[in-house]
Amino acid sequence: MHYSICKAICIENTDKCYTHMPKPVREEGDVTVLWNRAVHTDREVTGNSTLIDVAIPADRNVVQKEGEKI
Repeated sequence: MHYSICKAICIENTDKCYTHMPKPVREEGDVTVLWNRAVHTDREVTGNSTLIDVAIPADRNVVQKEGEKI
């Protein structure tokens, strides 16, 4: 997913199958792509933003991850 997003907005990527973790922050113009970064705010964020939050937990951690997402 990260590779596809970067490719769609013309951010250079090394390879579709990462052998190491991607850079935590990638920027191109006014677009910023974050990898494995928390986004904390103490107020409502107004703006043109899209957040894609993905978790792939082991079976035993599903309930914990659901709680984190809520």
